[in-house]
Amino acid sequence: MHIVATGLLATSAALGAALVASTWFMRNSRSPKPITVTGAGKANSEAAAGASHGGAAEHPELNGAAAATDGGPETQEAQDLAALYRRMAEEFAASDLNAKAIDPLKSWFHGLEDDHATPWPRKYPELEPPLQAGGGMGSYGAVRLLVVPLEESPVVLRIAAAVTADVMRLLPGGAKVFANARGNYHCTVFHTSQPSDPRPNPMRSDGGLDEPAQPPHLRRLPTAAESARELQLVKDLVADTPVPTLRLERVVQASTGVLLLTWTEVGSGAVISGLRHRLRDAFPGASTKQATIIHSSLLRIVSSTPLGKEAVAAISESCKNWTARLRGTRYSPRHLWFIREHEFSTISGEREVLALGDPQHKEKVVHY
Repeated sequence: MHIVATGLLATSAALGAALVASTWFMRNSRSPKPITVTGAGKANSEAAAGASHGGAAEHPELNGAAAATDGGPETQEAQDLAALYRRMAEEFAASDLNAKAIDPLKSWFHGLEDDHATPWPRKYPELEPPLQAGGGMGSYGAVRLLVVPLEESPVVLRIAAAVTADVMRLLPGGAKVFANARGNYHCTVFHTSQPSDPRPNPMRSDGGLDEPAQPPHLRRLPTAAESARELQLVKDLVADTPVPTLRLERVVQASTGVLLLTWTEVGSGAVISGLRHRLRDAFPGASTKQATIIHSSLLRIVSSTPLGKEAVAAISESCKNWTARLRGTRYSPRHLWFIREHEFSTISGEREVLALGDPQHKEKVVHY
């Protein structure tokens, strides 16, 4: 039986090649189960075949990528995050998937009704009932967020793709999985407007809502003037923010079904949490639900059937092995992205690239 999986850009040759090539980076891996990828045609097969001639020897950064001088989480905030990530990993290892956390999100995906279909996220106007589209921000605009993109580092992208491929082939037959595309790996910083709690004007304390109890699908979109002011304020805040140095703490398969790279900041850094506080002050009417950890979602298991003890043990062991190899890997982005997201969880949509406020940061940095 096939594992049913797809990625946002599954029709592109690049994603097909990335997932196949990344399987060569594994140590002590099991024989892979077949993975069905939507749109895997001739171009994908040729690209994958070409990529498969590579090997771990061509990518030494994946063998012992952790920084030799890593001092672990140093601040109380970083230590608290590290402890939380450990508990998340332990919860999955002890209890398998949490169906109560997964089931409510099934309506956000296509392809769950047919055993042989591949899951993919719904665009927001495809939800039932749909979020509003059109208005002052083009075709979309109900969901808006600021993120740290991972795409500035090819090494981090290869790490993420390799971890994803390793865990996907440990899943039992029939598991339905959505794998995010390499170009969409990110850490969410702040939502000015969440899909479950859209806010047309988060600069106002009431979020610009006509009625506070109004259901999400009836809430209006921002006007052109409101969206322009929101973007300018975000841009100004980012320009006043120094470049953070993120430190990979742990690879976590969560009981919510999401495979994560989890991060802290290096040394005494608290750039991300500081920016989040300033964004909350600037946008008092933003969505109440916000990210409180620093994480990158690699894949999401969208079927809530328990994986079973054998699969849970194998996935947990894989995450432990990757953590041992990668903990301490550092990443310093030059830019953040402000996204008008089109579909659930992928950051697919209109993108504003915003420079961080460190003029001396001339190039992207990944330290080992």
